[in-house]
Amino acid sequence: MGWGLIEEGWRKGPWTAEEDKLLVEHVNLHGEGKWNNVSRLAGLKRNGKSCRLRWVNYLRPDLKRGQITPHEESIILELHARWGNRWSTIARSLPGRTDNEIKNYWRTHFKKKGNYNISSQNPEKARARLFKRLQFQQQQREQMDQLRQEMVHPTAGDQEQGIMYSMINGCGAAPEGSTNDDVIWDGLWNMDNYDVYGNVTNRGYYNYQQHSLASSFY
Repeated sequence: MGWGLIEEGWRKGPWTAEEDKLLVEHVNLHGEGKWNNVSRLAGLKRNGKSCRLRWVNYLRPDLKRGQITPHEESIILELHARWGNRWSTIARSLPGRTDNEIKNYWRTHFKKKGNYNISSQNPEKARARLFKRLQFQQQQREQMDQLRQEMVHPTAGDQEQGIMYSMINGCGAAPEGSTNDDVIWDGLWNMDNYDVYGNVTNRGYYNYQQHSLASSFY
């Protein structure tokens, strides 16, 4: 009965700026923990749980502000597949993010869209699929970066490769009287026939057909 009277004496509802100031000053002076003593030492009419949640979710200085990043989202997906709704455990792998923030993000972006069945699947398969997806994205970024570097700073190897492209597209031989520079430039134009993964594009297939048709008349 006495505890019920104490509970009735706690202030509830939104925190005021003055209460936040008192709580921050208390933690700076005494450190985190022993939240049940905060009301007595700081002069707050809030219970220990309310003080702890206010500090952890809103006031601590290492909180990370802003939206969840794609990298953080991938971590949430992977760890939720492994641990389910253990939000506090997941939050330990995301410095600056709170368990409450992660839980709300999951429910807003995945559960309401019907994407929450990942936790009921085989965790090993879910992690394997996620790893392959992330690995593929990383490979794409590396290939694009390498392509940009080669376009800006061509090497001798790139020039030799251009000659090979030209010779392949020119039926294995360079025209008489042509210089290496001519062959290299021809090879560079013919590179449009391929995408960044070395696959023949629609344009390349069309050029191949035209070349075959022209060759049939000789």
